[in-house]
Amino acid sequence: RGDSMYFQRLEDLRVDADKTQQEIADFANISLKSYQRIEKGAQGPSVSTAKLIAKALGSTVEELF
Repeated sequence: RGDSMYFQRLEDLRVDADKTQQEIADFANISLKSYQRIEKGAQGPSVSTAKLIAKALGSTVEELF
């Protein structure tokens, strides 16, 4: 899958921000399972969820996805 790099970037940014998957999921108002699927690349986030994930990581949607 050609977009696997952005999923790795998502994990890297989360770790660099010293955030847990649960913290990001809570901030984005999604379940932990949903966030884990997004981070693994098993599902893509909605636009609104992508914006919240980016905000939680101090980033932009464009930088993440």
